[in-house]
Amino acid sequence: MPHILSIALILQLQNIAGAPTSIVDQAARELTRVYDDIGVRVEWDRTGDHHAGAGPVVRVILIARESGELRRAPRTVMGATTWTDQGTPVVYVFYRRVEAEAERYAVSAALVLACALAHEVGHVLMPEGGHSREGLMRACWNRDDFNSADRGQLRFVPAQAALIRASAGPP
Repeated sequence: MPHILSIALILQLQNIAGAPTSIVDQAARELTRVYDDIGVRVEWDRTGDHHAGAGPVVRVILIARESGELRRAPRTVMGATTWTDQGTPVVYVFYRRVEAEAERYAVSAALVLACALAHEVGHVLMPEGGHSREGLMRACWNRDDFNSADRGQLRFVPAQAALIRASAGPP
């Protein structure tokens, strides 16, 4: 179903993990497509310039590894979302985990990265919605999910897409 792409979401990306530019660029294109499919236009800001009034701004940081309690999590965690004291959302994606899971399932690291990023940004846009039993917002992905990601088919379920559109701004 085609959507009118009038909602803008600004993602400020910092790659402090040293992830290859080609993989990050491919992941950005795929994440943009995933959100386009649900009617949310994504704009990337790699300079850190603020776009006042242009739409919600989310800082996205690629770091090499998870730290603290996340290292001891019983299940694989590829990212985390948090909010600053000022209420600004910050998304972290653990690039070495993304690489390891992509290698484990013999799939594209760029497409897994795109889905991990889209998942974490989803938490920002629907914090009350959280995880689901299926689709992009599943808490723990299985082989089928990684294969769907590799084919560019891991997506938000319709109810989540509606929540994200409502949260991202007026159509």
